[in-house]
Amino acid sequence: MGIFGSKSRRHVTPIETNTSSNESSSTRSQTLHNIYRNNKFIFIYVDVNANESDAIHQNCLSRLQHIFISFHTFTNPKDFMKFLSTIKTEMIILIISNDFFEQIYSRLKSFTQIHSIYILSSDIEKKNISYQEDNKIQGIFTRIESICNFLQRNTKYFKQDSLTMSIIPSMKYTKNNLQQINQLFIYWMLVKQIILEIKYDNNNNALKNFTKFCRIQYFNDNIELININEFEKNYHKHSPIWWYTQKTFLFHMLNQSFQTQDIEIIIRMTFFIKDLYQQMNTLKTIKLPIITYRTQNISNSDFEKMKNIQGNLLSFNNFLITNSNYETSLNMAQKNNTEITVVFSIKIESNQPSSPYALLQNNSILFSMHCIFRIINIKQIENYLWKIDLLLTDNHDVQIINLTNLLRYETQESMNWFKPPQLISSIHDYDHAKDIYFSLLEYYISENDILKVGYIYNELGILYDQTCNYTLALSYFEKAIEIQQKYLPLNHRSLSISYNNMGEVQRQMGDYFNALSTHKKTLSMKQKILPENDLSFATTYNNIGLTNELLGEFSTALSFYEKAIEIKRKILPPNHQELATTYNNIGELQRAMGNFSIALINLEKALHIRLKKVSPTDSSLAIIYNNIGLIHQELGDFSKAILYLEKSLDVKLKHFPSNHPSLAFSYNNIGTIHQQMGHFSQALRSYQIALDIQEKILPSTHPEIAITYTNIGISYQAMANYSMAHLYYQKAIEIRQKSFPSNHPLLGVSYNNLGHLHQLMGEYNRALEYYQKTLELQKKSLSSNHPALASTYNNIADIHRKLEDYNKALILYKRSLDIKKKSLPINHPAFIITYNNIGSIYQALKNYPAALESYKKTLDIQQKTLPSDHPDLAAIYNNIGVSYQSMKQYLTALDYYKKALAIQNKSLPSTHPDIATTYNSMATVLVDLGEYENALKYEQHALDIANQTLAPDHPHLVTFRDYYERINIKVKSMKNK
Repeated sequence: MGIFGSKSRRHVTPIETNTSSNESSSTRSQTLHNIYRNNKFIFIYVDVNANESDAIHQNCLSRLQHIFISFHTFTNPKDFMKFLSTIKTEMIILIISNDFFEQIYSRLKSFTQIHSIYILSSDIEKKNISYQEDNKIQGIFTRIESICNFLQRNTKYFKQDSLTMSIIPSMKYTKNNLQQINQLFIYWMLVKQIILEIKYDNNNNALKNFTKFCRIQYFNDNIELININEFEKNYHKHSPIWWYTQKTFLFHMLNQSFQTQDIEIIIRMTFFIKDLYQQMNTLKTIKLPIITYRTQNISNSDFEKMKNIQGNLLSFNNFLITNSNYETSLNMAQKNNTEITVVFSIKIESNQPSSPYALLQNNSILFSMHCIFRIINIKQIENYLWKIDLLLTDNHDVQIINLTNLLRYETQESMNWFKPPQLISSIHDYDHAKDIYFSLLEYYISENDILKVGYIYNELGILYDQTCNYTLALSYFEKAIEIQQKYLPLNHRSLSISYNNMGEVQRQMGDYFNALSTHKKTLSMKQKILPENDLSFATTYNNIGLTNELLGEFSTALSFYEKAIEIKRKILPPNHQELATTYNNIGELQRAMGNFSIALINLEKALHIRLKKVSPTDSSLAIIYNNIGLIHQELGDFSKAILYLEKSLDVKLKHFPSNHPSLAFSYNNIGTIHQQMGHFSQALRSYQIALDIQEKILPSTHPEIAITYTNIGISYQAMANYSMAHLYYQKAIEIRQKSFPSNHPLLGVSYNNLGHLHQLMGEYNRALEYYQKTLELQKKSLSSNHPALASTYNNIADIHRKLEDYNKALILYKRSLDIKKKSLPINHPAFIITYNNIGSIYQALKNYPAALESYKKTLDIQQKTLPSDHPDLAAIYNNIGVSYQSMKQYLTALDYYKKALAIQNKSLPSTHPDIATTYNSMATVLVDLGEYENALKYEQHALDIANQTLAPDHPHLVTFRDYYERINIKVKSMKNK
């Protein structure tokens, strides 16, 4: 857990959060969310044909469970009616399948507790007219996903006349700092560009589709249904501004869509938004300069974020109506003395504004969506009353031009509705991106645009993969492939993309053989439709290499990585960043193979390529410095490891703000090196700096904070401060329980950590409980032969070994071995630890020949998969030496210790702690041989190394010092005889 992965991580780091505020005048609110979250409401879902194995269907129900506190599902009609009869005081929200509903409709009429009904019908044309007038019925839907989206839309908290604001700093915007800019500002800027650029062949079709959608939304509102009919019939008889200012369904729906970011409604209203915008653009300009006002109530927490924003840019994301009379606005603001009220004073002085506005008949001004203002001044008028002076930006504003050009570059010039979720997911706001895709999915299903539906399924699969929900990711990729196989030509490139993504999910799920098969299918498709040196082959070769690496087929993996780099060398210039990335990957593979010197060469190649284009302190070098540091860590050269990790840190400190999340990443890695050196206090200091950064910029339940809590726990554990270790492990698990689904793999990691802690405390039964929790979680989320299960069985076996239940431990180690035999190649390095542990059990049972047999199986795999001078070979030679020493074959034991020492002297720095351990082992066997003076020399070597590399109170150093004294006493007593 200590060292973070070598791949870079990007996080959303908003400078200011989105601020929602409300007009101080009386407003009409829709607060269904508050109603449904009330304990007096019960949600019931009844479908006798529900497919409980359908992951996507179950995901929809899970989304509904976030809306409703009391949630019940039934597939048996009798159980449903029996439960219904027990409801006395609570109100019921009911989703029910049409077939069953028709049978019991007359009986349901007698239940006054039913608040609203949503009907699920496989054929919407076969609807019973007799109950359509029932005002409890909210709609008839063909898909559970449609009901889910409908309920989510209607339960979002919304107030008319409220504003959503986004604030970004005044700076030069680049690709590197795009993720630090308020994501909502970027999102709405992009939405605005798409709306203005989309072309309609037929506005009348868009109008009819929109009104058809509105009639579903206002199913039981007769007044608004009349307004909808009027709007459809007479749309072209009035101007867009006239329609908007009528404050009917159109006004409410448009404002709500902007406040709740309901992309489906925005898409459906694009024709109107565009017409409204264009009318505002064509109106005659008014006499300038002019000042207009808007009064808003703002929460204390939101206002605190706004106090130091002078000079920054601010946008109101929705359309904005302002008042031309300052005294009226001030009087309205002064009526409120319980919460902060702001009077926005908005000045217009340019005839070329960055966004249009319109003068209304009552001298109010209507500003278009996402108008951008510069904050000129903020001052306090009274206790709760503040005034903020804004200036409407113009077309020549350098920062807005810079940001607009950057967005166009990031979206590759093309504008469509898939760009917003892609941009949002690129800055890691996956939940927001998923919400947008679900809305787009509903829209394109209703439009019967099947290929776009398939595309969205693929994108949802990617998002669920990125959030570690692999089962759902796989389901969405399968749905994408199902559509693509039906509607696209055989071997179409889109199919190869979906298969590639499916293979990556299978790999994440530990289903390595199927992942390899899927990636090979991707490769076969590409070979039929693409030229042999197409750059996308490099991606496929890379993924096949990665899967082979996980299967322990290192040489095969390396061959595919080399194929990938060969293509890149042919197509890309010699100093292209992609080449540096591939060298980095090869370096990581060589590190896994134990070829640390070769790994270092590849990482240095990556560094060399980068340095040809950038300075030594360029931000792109931070990750390579980090990886080189990790190689030196593997080599046991901790001083060099820290040197490179600190280089990485220095680069980040130069380019990133002091609270950038990547800094926390570096401090965590540096802390882990100190941890390994036994400098626990220094490790804690580094972890604490990481935590301080994270607590400033991340929500308190962010998963990255859980990682830092875990590292702090590990440090306290190493210092034998078990109560503090337990505290931080518990903090980590609480975050993960809130942030992840109940079967997320990182929860298993937390349970495992707690298990190990209790194991160290000698509380073996408690340790066993946590290891069992880990096992139960893995059984739910992983295949029965997943390698992670083998690791957990290994840990449980360790507990039984500690309890001296060696036979039970042996059974569990063998179960671990069986899983590995089914899921991994026979010479996979993962077998090494299992055979080694089985050997240790036989050693404990004093069955030394059996122990030797297991150790030699370990050695056999290592000799086939590792270089002859790999440090792990030294470790197994040491274990074999212990067995021979136990059998009193001291000279043979000494030979194996010498073999271990020879490898260590060749592959490790001369002061590596492992060398000290081997010197200590040699000293013990020399004592057994009665060679006390030689034993003293070897123990002196052990002590010299430990004094240089370990902390004064390190357990190993204490042991060596004690043993040295005991041998020395023996030598002195022999000399005195």
